Amino acid sequence: MIGKIRLKLTLLIILIVSIIIGCNSPSNDKGNKLAEWRKGVWISGDGTYTIYTNDHYFVISYEGDSVSPNIYCGTSQLVFHNKGMARKQVIRLRQNPGGDLNSFRAEAFKTDSSEIPLVIDSNLFTPGTCNIKDGIIYDAVTEVTDDYILLATCNGDKEKIYSNGISVYLPVGGGEYYSYRIEKF
Repeated sequence: MIGKIRLKLTLLIILIVSIIIGCNSPSNDKGNKLAEWRKGVWISGDGTYTIYTNDHYFVISYEGDSVSPNIYCGTSQLVFHNKGMARKQVIRLRQNPGGDLNSFRAEAFKTDSSEIPLVIDSNLFTPGTCNIKDGIIYDAVTEVTDDYILLATCNGDKEKIYSNGISVYLPVGGGEYYSYRIEKF
C-alpha cells in the first residue's frame, strides 16, 4: 500500500516538474517566437505607426505637408509560420507627393461579413528571398538567434526583429531604419 502511494507521489512530482519546465522553457518554434516579438504597436522615426496582431497588421504613415503630402494607410492579413511571415494587403490608401489619392480594396469578406482566412503555401518561403504569389508576400526567415530573427523581405531588403522590441529595416542599397515597439500585446 505504502509502495503504491510513493509511486503515485513520485509520478505526480515528475508530472508537476515536467509541466513547470515546459511552461518556463523558451519556445524553439520560430513562428511563435516571430509572432511574440512582432505583436504590438510599433513606431518608426518617420512617423509611421504599425500595429501587429495574431492575424493582421495595420499601418498609418504621414509625411510632408498639405501641399505635398505622402500618406499611406493599409491593412493586411497576416500569418506567422516557422518559415517566416506571410501577408496579403486587403485595404490600401496611398497619396504620393504631387499625386492623386489611390485606393485598393480586396475581396476579403464572405457574404455573411466574416473574413475569408488567409491560406498560404508554406513551400513558397525560401530562405534569403521574398516570394510573391496571388497577392501574398512571403517574407522568409533567414536567421534565428536568441536575440533576433532576420527576415528576407521584398527587393532584396531584410528586416531584423529583436526580442527587446526593436526592429531594423535593412534596404539592399544600404542604411538602417529603426522601429520601436511602444506597446506589446
